[in-house]
Amino acid sequence: MTRLPETERVRTVTERSYTWYGMTISHGTLRRLTGLIQLMFVILNGLIALRFLLKLMAANPLNPFAQMVYFLTTPFLWMFQGLTFTPTFGGVEIEFFSLIAIAVYSLIAWIIIQLIWLLFSRLR
Repeated sequence: MTRLPETERVRTVTERSYTWYGMTISHGTLRRLTGLIQLMFVILNGLIALRFLLKLMAANPLNPFAQMVYFLTTPFLWMFQGLTFTPTFGGVEIEFFSLIAIAVYSLIAWIIIQLIWLLFSRLR
């Protein structure tokens, strides 16, 4: 509710809503949906970056935490493995494909969010 400046009357402000093929979505719901998508991709990219750092520091692969990170990220990295040469020396691995995966998943998240806003937001 907002208070009108010239009088003491109160006016109810309605939330914007978007309709697409009979499906109505409020502006708040649309923002929550895009925020949830961003959160999922940030968590994924964070795990991939953590894997990159663990490999770069030659972390013990038998450590439960490292095993968990490797287990969670392997399904998302399988299509990028073998894309580039992975230099290895003294137990240190530089997984360049992990950095490429982070860039690709960031681009995918941006495209999905832009498509959602294009499909559901109303032209002004």
